[in-house]
Amino acid sequence: MNIDKLNIEQKQAVLHGNAPLLVLAGAGSGKTTVITYRIAQLIREHNVWPNKILAVTFTNKAAKEMKERTLKLCKDAQSQPHIGTFHSICVRILREFAQEVGLNKYFTIYDDSDRKQLIRQCLKELNLDPQVFTPKAIAHKIDQWKNAGLEPKQVVPSAFDMVAQKALNIYILYQKRCLEAKAVDFGDLLLMTLKLLKQKPEVLETLQRRWHYFLVDEYQDTNPVQYQWLRLLAGKGETLTVVGDDDQSIYRWRGADIANILRFEKDFPGASTIRLEQNYRSTKRILAAANTLIANNTSRKGKTLFSDGELGSKISFRLFPSERDEGEAIGQTIAMNLMENNAPQDYAILYRTNAQSRPIEDALRRRNIPYKIYGGIRFYDRKEVKDALAYLKLLVNPNSDVDFLRVVNVPTRGIGKTTLEKVQLHAQSNDLCLLDAARELCQRNDILASRSKQQLLKFVVLVDNHTLRAQNEPVTTILHDILTVSGYLASLEGQDIEKVERLDNLSELMAACEEFEDLSDTPSVSQFLEEAALATELDSDGEDIGHVSLMTLHTAKGLEFTTVYIPGLEESLLPHSRSQNDIAELEEERRLCYVGFTRAKNRLNLSAARSRSVFGETRFSEISRFITEIPDELLELHSPQPPARPPAASQKQWQDAEFIDEYQGSSTPETNSLYQSGQRISHATFGEGTVMTSQGKGRDEKLTVNFPNIGHKIIVARFVEPI
Repeated sequence: MNIDKLNIEQKQAVLHGNAPLLVLAGAGSGKTTVITYRIAQLIREHNVWPNKILAVTFTNKAAKEMKERTLKLCKDAQSQPHIGTFHSICVRILREFAQEVGLNKYFTIYDDSDRKQLIRQCLKELNLDPQVFTPKAIAHKIDQWKNAGLEPKQVVPSAFDMVAQKALNIYILYQKRCLEAKAVDFGDLLLMTLKLLKQKPEVLETLQRRWHYFLVDEYQDTNPVQYQWLRLLAGKGETLTVVGDDDQSIYRWRGADIANILRFEKDFPGASTIRLEQNYRSTKRILAAANTLIANNTSRKGKTLFSDGELGSKISFRLFPSERDEGEAIGQTIAMNLMENNAPQDYAILYRTNAQSRPIEDALRRRNIPYKIYGGIRFYDRKEVKDALAYLKLLVNPNSDVDFLRVVNVPTRGIGKTTLEKVQLHAQSNDLCLLDAARELCQRNDILASRSKQQLLKFVVLVDNHTLRAQNEPVTTILHDILTVSGYLASLEGQDIEKVERLDNLSELMAACEEFEDLSDTPSVSQFLEEAALATELDSDGEDIGHVSLMTLHTAKGLEFTTVYIPGLEESLLPHSRSQNDIAELEEERRLCYVGFTRAKNRLNLSAARSRSVFGETRFSEISRFITEIPDELLELHSPQPPARPPAASQKQWQDAEFIDEYQGSSTPETNSLYQSGQRISHATFGEGTVMTSQGKGRDEKLTVNFPNIGHKIIVARFVEPI
């Protein structure tokens, strides 16, 4: 291991002794290098036994990269450090000490779809209207409580907040049903582990003896549960190293608390802070823009990124009449660049919301430019894949009522709603899981109709016959057999395109099982299900060669691209409308924009649209304040139309009169109506049209205009010209 190639600050972090350490690692500053070298330093130079080290990060992809780099640096070590995500480490702990929290080691992990299905059942039991208390909203509320470390008994809603009180009742029943089913959701993995450490001192002591050194990546993204979990395990933090960037804290909506990193020195007295400010990714101009942008935030520890690389091109900013024009321009620019033998994978288009992708996708498709959208339906979220996994989960954990209900009549077996209601009633009355309740009812002759009982019995026997096999046989064999015997594969036979695609997806799932068996030392059905449950969209091993990448700014964190486009830099979009009256939210939006800037290596292209279609209505927005926070000398600005009048002297030199009128509100309203009913006008996006009605006066006058082939649109007078 040669640390001479590290810069001064990186060396300081790697060689730091036994005292709490905060590494403020700016974007592209080599934080993974620092973490892996520090682990190797502990093992090779300080003779720390590798399995005494616990390193935690947030994604499987990051954990895998950390493992691979550490292995290369410590190839002679007799064991390996424990490296994983917060959730995977918690799964490991809970499986080991499951009995202490009312589980068994084969507990099921519910995903988002499973959660919502169980919440629907709880709503039904409590006679609550799912239209009023939507499963999505309730799931979000429960997540908030769990991220805050609150069990149902610790939640104290306001006496005036009836919605929160009802949500708490659902939370109580939801947790009860999860425990009965020997199942947990993602929030429970953290919350129940925290409960275990708090209430079982002997377990905490066991884990503290097991792990002596702690390293945490992306510390700025920790929520209160993760924070408390770490503080219990690390104690006073003498051997704790955390790495993070307060300027890239963008997951507040998931429960992340930026205060965790801002108060680190207070939490761990005697802590040192080392700033990694040298960036190895972006040009000097891109970094200068990012630095000046983020400097407008007050909730930060402060650092300035720099580079020894090239100055680079100026940052492009373009203003377009509409989102369609914006998408067309992005598509055309990429198409021209690809003609010069540039690779599609060098380009990324990052947006604030998924809805922005449509006009961009249209433009790319028209030009036959290959692209991939991240953040769509995950492979493991596809119906046929979830069905197959539900069968496997029911074999491993027969108590899982959610999985029972998902597959009991899939494919259709003639087990109707009435039969299932009788099974559920029997289960509730006798404190049984649904599978056991079904088994009991199949032994009686007084409740179920003969044909329904016969079909239900076939399903019970199907599950029972494969349950024992699932403990001993390969997951590939079990999956293939149960999909065949159940009739699931047969139900997808035919030439229907949708059925063919579903069969292809199940074939891909089989391939995933085979790969898992090849790579795992102790392959089992339960272990495969665990890996599938913890998988995320960006954990794919392969690089997407030959595709332009489209994704939200949140999804882009941790990635880098040669050329980056960020459309939609408008007030109410970036920053989002929800942040307008909340300083903390606004600063997070600025951090999100900063993350987008620092994904770019060589070229950064920004844009905005004068008008944007929102739920069928045309809305007009001001240019984002984030554009005005970038110094003039760093920008190359373009206006799609010539200025209508000379720019006002008080405005930036690059802003023409059109910018000033539309976005800065500097024009003086006129006193008379400019347009009359029947008058012909021209609009930059919609073309020529006829004024139907008008309201107001002057350039702020609102016109209802009939455009041929489009219909009626409400347009502000300043955006049209008379014919």
